[in-house]
Amino acid sequence: MTRASDTLVAWHAHRAGIDVLRNAITNLKRDHGIAIRRAILLDQTDGTGARSPGIQGIELERVPVDLRDPTHHPTIYEEVRAFARARLKSAVHVNISPGTPAMHAVWLTLYAAGALPPGTRLWSSQRRKDDSTSIEEVAFSLTTYLAEIRRVQGKAPKVAQYDLEAKSPLRRGAFERLARYARLPRAPLLIIGERGTGKSRLVESVVGTLKQREVAVVPCGTLDSALADSLLFGHEKGAFTGATSERKGLLRSSDGGVLFLDEVQDLPSTAQRRLVRFLQDGRGRFRPLGGDAEVEADVEVVCASNLPLATLRDRLDRDLFDRLAHLIVEVPPLRDCRADLEDDWARVWHELRASPDLPADAPNSPAVRALLRDHPLPGNLRDLQRLAYLLAAWSHDRSPDDAIDVALADWYRAGDPLNPAPMASPQGTGTRAERLRDFQRRLALSAKAEHGTWKAAAKALGCDEKTLRDDARDGRSPVYEGSSG
Repeated sequence: MTRASDTLVAWHAHRAGIDVLRNAITNLKRDHGIAIRRAILLDQTDGTGARSPGIQGIELERVPVDLRDPTHHPTIYEEVRAFARARLKSAVHVNISPGTPAMHAVWLTLYAAGALPPGTRLWSSQRRKDDSTSIEEVAFSLTTYLAEIRRVQGKAPKVAQYDLEAKSPLRRGAFERLARYARLPRAPLLIIGERGTGKSRLVESVVGTLKQREVAVVPCGTLDSALADSLLFGHEKGAFTGATSERKGLLRSSDGGVLFLDEVQDLPSTAQRRLVRFLQDGRGRFRPLGGDAEVEADVEVVCASNLPLATLRDRLDRDLFDRLAHLIVEVPPLRDCRADLEDDWARVWHELRASPDLPADAPNSPAVRALLRDHPLPGNLRDLQRLAYLLAAWSHDRSPDDAIDVALADWYRAGDPLNPAPMASPQGTGTRAERLRDFQRRLALSAKAEHGTWKAAAKALGCDEKTLRDDARDGRSPVYEGSSG
């Protein structure tokens, strides 16, 4: 198991000052043999906290937390979770005692939900009747499904995963349905969503974990129509020309697991009809090709499609659609979850960062934030992956700002010809000033892409290079600053 480091995290206790922290560090060393060398204090920014002196031999860091009401659980939870996600990359010690009872509850909730790094240990400071102090470990074994899913995701830390505690209402609602529906045994589950929304990863990391079953992925578009029945249901020796031996099929080989049929609309029609029989049978029975008797398989079926529900209804066998349509989870596109996009971008960058020479944090700038705020991202996570690859390619011998400029120009220029962005008004949206700023940004980036350098683009447009760079970053230019309607 991962061991907690030499870092102690706690709320800053304004009333007791630095003494609470000093006592905790002393008692951890004296009573438990734990030498703390670094302390992180979450400091409530209510304007009342005076600066306390440091502690000799301890690296002390104060992290401001915008918290006006120290008893409001939801606000505390969001602030501490954001801190843990951004700053805690390895196991730490946490003193849960400083602060209000609401703060204590939040530490315990985050710990139970697996939001703190594996190996993190909780401690509680106590003051005895003789005014001496002690510190004892908090035994809190309660876990939640979030903790189990995060544990599984932690086995592949370089694979970008969604944060199941999403900020945007649509994504949060979709993940709640997914968690509830996945717990129902032997109930077919249908997941729909645009290409690039991460449906396969959700099935493998969430559904498989909640069902406690291995997931076998079947890309239905790769199944040969003539052999699909045999691949799924198996066949007996001599069932057809070329069947020189018995084949178990994917259903039987997935016994005890989850069979994930990705892009189920591509499943050949005969296989769809045979799947109907399997799904409607309470015992999971089916007949292999050429077989005289039915066999059984304890298999849970999950299907996914990138088609809208109405289109999928027309593409699938009607009986199959009816059986799949009881439990439907729609994974929303990224453009409908803007509140989560900066976190999505950070996770994608972490996954695709191939060299330690590249920045550890996802590259950011006004232009990147504008993209995350405004672009429809028709390829969803794949659009973010494409941007990460471009930034990695341009970052080795250029300044961060220049690498972002060139990568964004290439990103906008390439686009996604197979999946163009949803049509928008040519005049844009918003106020006149907002539309002008958006036009300036798009003009600057397209000119840079066409002419190769900012200098050449500025010359072609008859403006100075600084103005063009400013336009590309945030859409603002002195020409239009303060323009009225």
